[in-house]
Amino acid sequence: MINSRGERDSLFFYVLEQMQGMVHLCELHTKRILYANRLAQEELELQEGQACCREGSPHAQACGCRSTGQLLAHPEQVIHDAWYNPKTLRWYERHMQLLELAGGRLARLELSFAVNTLSGLGEGAYWRLILESIGDGVIATDGQGVVTMINPQAEKLTGWDRTSAVGKKLGEVFRTINTQTRLPVADPVDKVLATGQIAGLANHTSLLSRDGVEYLIADSAAPVKDSEGRIHGAILVFRDVSEEYRQREALRRSEERFRTLVETSINAIALHEIITDEEGRPVDYRFLEVNRAFEQLTGLSADKLIGRTVLEVLPGTEPFWIETYGRVALTGEPAELEDFSRELGRYYSVRAYSPRPGRFVTVFEDITERRLMENRLREMVYRDFLTGLHNRRYLETQKDRWEGEENLPLSVVIGDLNGLKIINDSMGHQKGDEYLQQAAEIFQAVSRPGDLVIRWGGDEFVLLLARTDAEEAQQICARIDELSLQSGAAALSIALGSATKATTEETLADVLREAESRMYQQKISSAQSRRSALVLSLQQALAEKSHETEEHARSLQRLAVSLAQRVGLSDAEVVTVSLVALLHDIGKLAISESILDKPGPLSEAEWEAMRRHCEIGHRIVASSPDLVDVAVGVLHHHERWDGKGYPRGLKGEEIPIASRIVALADAFDAMTSDRPYRAALSLEEAKAEIARQAGLQFDPYLTQEFLAMLP
Repeated sequence: MINSRGERDSLFFYVLEQMQGMVHLCELHTKRILYANRLAQEELELQEGQACCREGSPHAQACGCRSTGQLLAHPEQVIHDAWYNPKTLRWYERHMQLLELAGGRLARLELSFAVNTLSGLGEGAYWRLILESIGDGVIATDGQGVVTMINPQAEKLTGWDRTSAVGKKLGEVFRTINTQTRLPVADPVDKVLATGQIAGLANHTSLLSRDGVEYLIADSAAPVKDSEGRIHGAILVFRDVSEEYRQREALRRSEERFRTLVETSINAIALHEIITDEEGRPVDYRFLEVNRAFEQLTGLSADKLIGRTVLEVLPGTEPFWIETYGRVALTGEPAELEDFSRELGRYYSVRAYSPRPGRFVTVFEDITERRLMENRLREMVYRDFLTGLHNRRYLETQKDRWEGEENLPLSVVIGDLNGLKIINDSMGHQKGDEYLQQAAEIFQAVSRPGDLVIRWGGDEFVLLLARTDAEEAQQICARIDELSLQSGAAALSIALGSATKATTEETLADVLREAESRMYQQKISSAQSRRSALVLSLQQALAEKSHETEEHARSLQRLAVSLAQRVGLSDAEVVTVSLVALLHDIGKLAISESILDKPGPLSEAEWEAMRRHCEIGHRIVASSPDLVDVAVGVLHHHERWDGKGYPRGLKGEEIPIASRIVALADAFDAMTSDRPYRAALSLEEAKAEIARQAGLQFDPYLTQEFLAMLP
């Protein structure tokens, strides 16, 4: 028995220095080695006074200072672990505990023993290291399903520590339920021990930990057998798949929602894979999935599409579609486009994207009706609805094309339909529209393929002639004049002007201005002939409306002109009288035929309507600047010498002389002609009535001269 303290300390020091284990003491605060025995100094290269995890030391990466926090949290605990020394190529089993030194200093005591042999399952530092390092939970049981071992990951997931778990039935430590039904799940170890076969948990299994946390797990259990096949227990290996499960369930729900969305979508949706040639160029694509809308769109069922290529199903598919989808599938860049499919004969809006390399999804929308409507609206915007010709707005969009050198020489013809306002006012806008349509037909008739006919304005037309010189343009103008004369419409008079652009320095706008200027010059120079044409046209329209014969009109004109000449009016005044005689009743074009053709006396309202024909006729004739003097004669041809006439109530010489002459001639002609409501008077009766109205209805001097010239 050792009694002295010094002898005891010497013996203890001797034991530490001679033992086959490494012992060292490290101060926690300074991380300095307070003591290291011989073996620790040799194998760990530890020196008293130096840092415990000095850089370059074989012990540095596995230094026990990494467990300082755990020791401080549980000062009564002894920590067991294992570590590997790359210098000696050996594993070490280590034990660490916290010591309080004199003065209250804290130190960490480490004892490490080299591991040379493994004594059995669950024993030894090497196997313990493996079980503690593995990321899966591991629980071992004996043949009765009692827990004999549990690793740290299993402790974490079950909420049971080793001390509490060992000796308990597995079902108490490892509580599982069905994630969806919440019903208990059968213990897999019971099945393993009963059958000797490996068993796994079903999907949707949750582990309920001791502390109330629920983990989604995947596991398997295997029997522990000896060499003779006898079962001594079971090993249960499980892992937390909560995040994987949530992601998988989210993906499944997303896929279900997506599939429902795809199947019920009104848009055609399809999944494809691109097919490339040896050089990686897209040459075809294969159908992988299609929805019902896609089947309806193509008229092909899914079983005839899936697995086949587009060129097998629709051999006329344009390369444009394959190339576009190839870029999407191979680059991942989405695409949106609208185009016409000749194979299907429809317009489509297509959105394409790539869910993964080599594949692409297409979302089709049939926009045929929309595109057709857009085309119709575009036509409405760029076409004149009356003539069907392109309009001025369309020419504005085409200017750049016509400015090109390839069109030189470029000639322009501008035509203006003369007297359209008079035609509209006298014969109605429907008649004016007919004349415009006839003019449009003439311009179209002289145009050639590639020429452009434009309705430039209300009564103007433009004809663009590519590769046409000035002489050819004049020939086309002559042809327009010829067709106008052949149209059968006396008022279809078109003033024309042309100009030619010979170089690119000139602009289309310049040529249009020059052609328009020449057209106005021609309009002025042909004013007299145009006036004759208008008068003839108005006369024909009046004859049709009032059923008056040309013979009657000419008879009235002869009487009026003869009187004008008899009283010595100038030639210009005689012409005015002649035209007033022809056009005095032109306002009746606006009077209802039911009034004009009424066989009996007119009512007061009907007389009021009839009396308006003077003012209406004045507006019609005055619309032509050349006929202003005639319009004044038309306005007053129903005035009376005594001031009781209409529409202004003028009297005596206030009434224009042309109006006074026409009033006499018209009254005499009316008296000697049959009317629906009375028979014609004899010449003598008419002359007597005219004489009675002298100084009342008629100019007395003109009456005297008029009666004198009658037979």
